[in-house]
Parts: sequence; C-alpha cells; structure tokens
Amino acid sequence: MSAILGRMASYSGKIITWDEAMASELDLMSETYAWDADPPVLPDSDGRYEIPTLGVSVVL
Repeated sequence: MSAILGRMASYSGKIITWDEAMASELDLMSETYAWDADPPVLPDSDGRYEIPTLGVSVVL
C-alpha cells in the first residue's frame, strides 16, 4: 500500500492520505486478461507512449 500511496502522490502532485487512497476510484487493473487483449496504454501514431506528468496523469 505504501508503493500505491507513493505513486498516487507523485503522479497527482498532492498529499494523499490513507483514507483518500482507500476511497479512491482509481483502477489500475486491465479490463481483459487474454493473450490477444490490447495493453492498457498504446502508442500514438508516431509510436510514442504518453509520459506520466506530475499533477496530470492520475485523477483522484
């Protein structure tokens, strides 16, 4: 849980309390587990992946 709290805090740029983390609707799980399923993050038309940006990438 410490790692999850750290990720949420660093990506959101905010102080995250235990209670906020536990009440969060943030879902990092894949929707489908299958060999032919699309990954959760896909590259853009130039083949580049989005870079996580502090305060932007995680919506709490």
